Amino acid sequence: MASDLRVRIAGSGGQGVGLAGVLLAEAAILGGLNATQSQAYGTQSRGGASRSDVILAEGEIAFPRAEALDVLVALTDAACSAYVGELVPGGLLLVDGDAVTPIDGPWIVHRLPIAAAAAATGARLAANVVALGALWQLVRPVPFQALQEAVAARVPEGLRALNLAALDAGLRLAAAEAVVG
Repeated sequence: MASDLRVRIAGSGGQGVGLAGVLLAEAAILGGLNATQSQAYGTQSRGGASRSDVILAEGEIAFPRAEALDVLVALTDAACSAYVGELVPGGLLLVDGDAVTPIDGPWIVHRLPIAAAAAATGARLAANVVALGALWQLVRPVPFQALQEAVAARVPEGLRALNLAALDAGLRLAAAEAVVG
């Protein structure tokens, strides 16, 4: 990684975007990088706006707030609309293609059926982890083993296998899209 990578994961309350950001930041630290993670969410615990910002860097991070995003992961249409303006031209826009209206702009857009892939693994609530797997496949921001370790350490033991399967589903989803599209 040549410079800082600014990532925002956004959706609605209950989708686990805060956890996804924590997992990415923890994986970065496990992989020997520096990371900051912050999150913001609306007053509703379910259904309100939610976002998690992560900055990854080999060196020191001078300012912990993610501005001029390199990557935006949007799990809802509202999240995409709210934050796509902060994505730099040429940045990566990864969206749940079943939930986000098609959008044009100066970005590299990947529309993947993230929630559907989570449901297919039997982990309907792990769309956040599917999104992390897809993000890793597209950007490779941290060592993959570190991401696996972060997921395994953070999720409840009884849900560990499902979440690791969701991570793998995201990898396969993005890899298949790269071959087809």
